[in-house]
Amino acid sequence: MNDVVELSSITRDGINSLNLIDVQRVNPPEIMAWLVLLLKRIPDSDEVFPRGKWATIQSIQEQLEKCARSYIKSIG
Repeated sequence: MNDVVELSSITRDGINSLNLIDVQRVNPPEIMAWLVLLLKRIPDSDEVFPRGKWATIQSIQEQLEKCARSYIKSIG
């Protein structure tokens, strides 16, 4: 599976300020699926979520949905 989840630099930096897991600008969907679950439990703050907590989570989830559709299509 070649699909990835992309983050902006500002979003990556905010998430990495948590020191939970090290995320890059481009990440495999498996890591991002775990990250979404963690982010839902983190308090909202401008430092961690410079583009808004739920907007960040929804953006990642939309990309994960695309990855899932692509994966299902590739296996038949």
